[in-house]
Amino acid sequence: MTTQPTVGEIVTITTTDSDPLLLVCSQETELITGVLLADLATETIHRLQASEPDTATRRQLATAVERADECMSFTVPMVDCALVERDSSRPGPFDGGEE
Repeated sequence: MTTQPTVGEIVTITTTDSDPLLLVCSQETELITGVLLADLATETIHRLQASEPDTATRRQLATAVERADECMSFTVPMVDCALVERDSSRPGPFDGGEE
């Protein structure tokens, strides 16, 4: 990975077979902590999709998700992640999360 993702961005974990999407909730120099999009409630997924490219809203959603006790968070090495989208860099919302 060449750039560090920021809170609210979506990455994929490249060391798994399914490349699950992860909403970044916090990041350090070498580690990213986030919540799998598959574990988020449908309403949260819709809000993430609607917030593109509003980075402030994305950060607020990521902070709220991080505080939720019922969500499992994962910490992975930054080298094991690939950016799926960068805030404001794509014309449409991310592909994923729809069931």
